[in-house]
Amino acid sequence: MPLDNRKIAHLQLAIAKTYTNRQKTVVFVYQVGTTYAYSAISVIMRQLAVIEPQIPDLKGVAPLKFADTLMIAPLGVSFIGVVYIADTPLATTAAVLAATKYEVIEAIPAGIIPGGTHIRAQLRKMR
Repeated sequence: MPLDNRKIAHLQLAIAKTYTNRQKTVVFVYQVGTTYAYSAISVIMRQLAVIEPQIPDLKGVAPLKFADTLMIAPLGVSFIGVVYIADTPLATTAAVLAATKYEVIEAIPAGIIPGGTHIRAQLRKMR
């Protein structure tokens, strides 16, 4: 059964309700020409399993690099030109420099509605 406008509106409202009390504000750092622009955005972030890069896996080789953080962002957020994401609510130079920084591995739209209802991004902490 195809989704009509009423069903799509219901899904968007239900997803917005799930964001309540789970969001935190982070700062997206974009490169614009030779300068950096900061944009504070409310997202949901969750830490995934963290692997120590110095310890080899069961086969004795270095573990593969993968995401250690999952981020759910609103659909309208642009990941084009993102240099990194700073885990701070303040969009100032001093706050961004002092914050934990994450690089974006992959950001894809996800959700049941065609085009997605949110963006699921995989992040890796910059060491």
